[in-house]
Amino acid sequence: MQQAASTLPGAGESLLHLSGPSASIRQHQRRSCGLVLLGYSQKPYGSRKPSGQLLSSLINNAHNVVIDHAAELDRAASQVPSIVERRTISVRCSFELLVADEEIADTPFASRCFYILHPSN
Repeated sequence: MQQAASTLPGAGESLLHLSGPSASIRQHQRRSCGLVLLGYSQKPYGSRKPSGQLLSSLINNAHNVVIDHAAELDRAASQVPSIVERRTISVRCSFELLVADEEIADTPFASRCFYILHPSN
């Protein structure tokens, strides 16, 4: 897993970039961080389900959640509704985006869906 921390302008907030299995992510204090899932499309990891307890905990404890996924990618499109329809979070906004890039025009990755979520309680 690669990680790099950088400081955001403003109140000394920091941003931690993680790549790799979510099993390596440490827990944070409730509502102390945001969660950004770019290119969301979870695969099973070992014996763990794609959207297991750790991901659920991260989503439930985040102050805000941003999800980006390929609208035409079946795996992602089938997983995201179970996140967006939780009773513990609300959709602040959602939008679709069509990327005009010749490199990906004929792939399922050109059409993107974004959700911005926040706790409902």
